[in-house]
Amino acid sequence: MIRSAAMFDRWLADRSAARQWLLVRPGLDDSAPWQWRRLPGTESGNWPAPAHSAQESVALIMPAAHCSHFQVSAPPGLKPYEWPQLLEESLQQPADQLQVSCLSRMAGHLELIVVERVLVERWLAECDALGLSPSHLWAEMQLLPAPEPDQLWRWTRADDSCLKRTDANGVQRWLRWPDVLGELPEGWKPVDHEISGSWPSQWASLDRLPNLLSGVGRRKMNATRRTLPFSQTQRRLVVACVLLSLCWGALALGQFWQQVPVWKAQVEAVTGPVASARQAERLLSRMHADQLDWRTRQQQMVELEKAVGRWLDTQQGWGVSGSYFDGQNWRVVLHGSKPESATDHWQAIARNAGAKVRVEPDAKTSLLTLHFNLDGQP
Repeated sequence: MIRSAAMFDRWLADRSAARQWLLVRPGLDDSAPWQWRRLPGTESGNWPAPAHSAQESVALIMPAAHCSHFQVSAPPGLKPYEWPQLLEESLQQPADQLQVSCLSRMAGHLELIVVERVLVERWLAECDALGLSPSHLWAEMQLLPAPEPDQLWRWTRADDSCLKRTDANGVQRWLRWPDVLGELPEGWKPVDHEISGSWPSQWASLDRLPNLLSGVGRRKMNATRRTLPFSQTQRRLVVACVLLSLCWGALALGQFWQQVPVWKAQVEAVTGPVASARQAERLLSRMHADQLDWRTRQQQMVELEKAVGRWLDTQQGWGVSGSYFDGQNWRVVLHGSKPESATDHWQAIARNAGAKVRVEPDAKTSLLTLHFNLDGQP
């Protein structure tokens, strides 16, 4: 038996080593070209890939900029459709618009990755248009090797860095840090291992990475199944179980109807009097959307204030003359020793926070007025 297991392990290792991969990654925007990378080997470039890669296993790589990584506490036995409930305080979109996948399970914790469902569907449709049939779906961060405890990896690219670390308890943290934000934040340095390039120069074991493509790898069930005969005793047990289920269902239905007035009172305490359940649903959805919108603007304000503060720290003789915020627009007036006419820096800061900015320098008064629109409208 031991010899058979060893032979199987060698066969599996040889099969994995011989597997050829074609990694394809969409651009960050519609104008950017798709990129490809062959493994093993060093061939890479912009689409199209060479013809000799047509027989390789295709993996669609989701850009790190579109993925969110979470480590959350979770009770045992949680079903996949319940995972979004763990992230209600963190998500800024309805759960049905997001694809939530599990990367790993530890004692009392789930490692989840979240990406917009419409993006995944669009990427798969574009793969189909390119004649590709991906069998695997991975996030860019998955490609990096898993750091040892208390170790930090940094993958430096043209405009950003991907950072991956493991704490002393073996819990992984991910961070994508755009270069426009400057130095790395506290807790993400010093870097123990650093690589650079459009693709990693060191890789995780691809054959062991969790596949995020729904439905892939599932075994197809046979069209016909062999039916085992039931004995008289087994049939009686089945009937007893059905009757018991019906009794429990009737009891649960009675408790449900008793709870309806209580639930209605709780809803009206939040929304006020409502004429129907549909009206209550619309009001609650609107209130939830307003709350998410306000939370998003608070996060945008924090990012913008930090960015302006970092700029002031590097500019001697500059300070803040006034700041005004109406819930949607933030106007900040800066004064300095000389006029500031460059706008590219402010445009990059606003774009990174999901906002728009209008820059108004005043050479006569040496004032610089910045109008940030948090709705992202010009």
